[in-house]
Amino acid sequence: MKNSTQSKMNRTFTGIMAVMVLLVVLFSAIFIAFHTDHDCKGEDCPICACLQQCENILHGVSDGSQFTASGFIPVVLIAGFILVSYCIVISDTPVSAKVRMNN
Repeated sequence: MKNSTQSKMNRTFTGIMAVMVLLVVLFSAIFIAFHTDHDCKGEDCPICACLQQCENILHGVSDGSQFTASGFIPVVLIAGFILVSYCIVISDTPVSAKVRMNN
């Protein structure tokens, strides 16, 4: 009994961590896309520092040459996850289909 509960908790935790990693990669790619042509303030520019951190994250995930793929894959995975969970949660029942039950 405990092993089953622990297994479910581990799977849930693993799923949450995977979604968080995908979101970090996605938002890093989006930040880079929006701020590549910013008005740089000089040597201590905070946007340049954030861009460098985002690039380091993306280089850690892949070789960094495929920014579009690293931004596109998380979107597809999250959209697929939402679609599958929507199909599982929302299923047709006789009540939702308004089936009339005559005797």
